Amino acid sequence: MISSLRANARQAYDLSLAGAIGAVFGLFFYVELIHTPSVWLRDALAGVLIGGAIGYALNAAGPLRDGAWITLARASTWGAVAGAVGGAVGLVIGEWVLGQFQGGLIGRAVSWSILGLGIGVSQGIAYRSRQKLIFGLIGGGLGGFVGGWFFEALRQMLGNRNDLGQGIGIAFLGGGLGLGLALVEQALRRVWVQVLNGRQEGRSFSLGRGVSSFGLNEHATVGLFGDPSVARSHAEIEISTSGVTLKNLDVDGRTKRNGQPMAGSSPLQDGDTFELGGTRLIFRNRG
Repeated sequence: MISSLRANARQAYDLSLAGAIGAVFGLFFYVELIHTPSVWLRDALAGVLIGGAIGYALNAAGPLRDGAWITLARASTWGAVAGAVGGAVGLVIGEWVLGQFQGGLIGRAVSWSILGLGIGVSQGIAYRSRQKLIFGLIGGGLGGFVGGWFFEALRQMLGNRNDLGQGIGIAFLGGGLGLGLALVEQALRRVWVQVLNGRQEGRSFSLGRGVSSFGLNEHATVGLFGDPSVARSHAEIEISTSGVTLKNLDVDGRTKRNGQPMAGSSPLQDGDTFELGGTRLIFRNRG
């Protein structure tokens, strides 16, 4: 239980930090590069740069920690593109909404919540996952709302100093998006596995219906890196209406379930542990 809480806290911290860093870099590029008298164009370009930077950072955090370089390149690129498009659309619409509210804490929070929705979509697109898309929309909306509220509160507290307030507020936006994504996924996920040892200790991976693959292959659903005893295609977990099944694919007999060697397939229950090579994982199922 304690290890699970620690892992959840680490995931929330990693995504919050990644989101904040991405947001600050996006703001820097916007301030340095964008100079146009058109308000709508300025908002759209700001959304492209800030949304793209946040989308890149959020989708790069996990693969970077894992050392999964192909996944890093693919996910961060799709995350940046999707975040840029979503950020542009979200910020333009959000600024229009802010005008309808005539500013204020709630107006800013709702405005940035719309921006967060646009950026949150990048999670689902980057991993081509309907589940992550839903988590991204909810987490992005909530994170943007919190970030926008803090931004406006800080701006008012600093006497409408947009320079300092904008910098800290944008960091709150990115951090809030990352935190919202992490907490929403942890609250809503139904089936997942958590790595118990090795380089990726504490990492958790949500599993959807159908077949999820495990191994050193970077195209695997769950890439297990840093353990040479894991095969490229080591195992699969199949989730269907009839239950959950662990299927061994390793011909060298390096798969165990609850400490016992296994070959072929075996049913999985909540709390079961299994070993792929030297990497131990625990299976969680809320049903």
